[in-house]
Amino acid sequence: MCLPRNDRNRLIIGLLANFIQTGNLRLLKESKTSIRKEMLRMRDRLAEESIKAMSARIAGRLIDLEEYRKSRNILFFLSLPREVQTREMIEKSLALGKKVYVPVMDAARKTLEISQIPSLDIEFEAKQFGVLEPGPADQKITSPSVIDFVLVPGLAFDRKGGRIGYGAGYYDSFLREVGSHAARVGVAFHFQVLKTVPQSGADVPVQKILTEKVTISC
Repeated sequence: MCLPRNDRNRLIIGLLANFIQTGNLRLLKESKTSIRKEMLRMRDRLAEESIKAMSARIAGRLIDLEEYRKSRNILFFLSLPREVQTREMIEKSLALGKKVYVPVMDAARKTLEISQIPSLDIEFEAKQFGVLEPGPADQKITSPSVIDFVLVPGLAFDRKGGRIGYGAGYYDSFLREVGSHAARVGVAFHFQVLKTVPQSGADVPVQKILTEKVTISC
């Protein structure tokens, strides 16, 4: 059973307070794990129709964003079924003449490479965690330095830009590599935005968060 929002926030704040008081890395990891489990449970309860409708509203917010309008080279993620759906966003961006890139995971080094894609009609393969990547024949690996806008997935965010991903650290490493010139924009369903999320020095915050209800400047 999912916790009510107030109870969920109290649990999270309590876990974070314990971490702050002790500076204990183990407690930080436990706090993040608890939040991940709760967010996954809540997300799994969403109806497919709700995911589509909320994703469409988030796509509308993205198109209206000044940073998006100015961007030319955008890193999207290819969404899993229970995530904010990015297909509409990618198709719109390609239609506007923007260059679209998607992640290619290097599992051995735990880093992200990026590949430009000309459309969503190329061959994709399910890789680590079930994430789709361009097939070898369609990969066009590019330097991260070209990216000026990153759409960032996550399981939980807070209004200061704190983010909890799936735990592998791929995006934190990539965001440090891509540099401060690139806009960092998280997308999430509104219930995934919490009062606070535990963070460490290795975590890279986002600058804005888009939900189906609001655009948050961090």
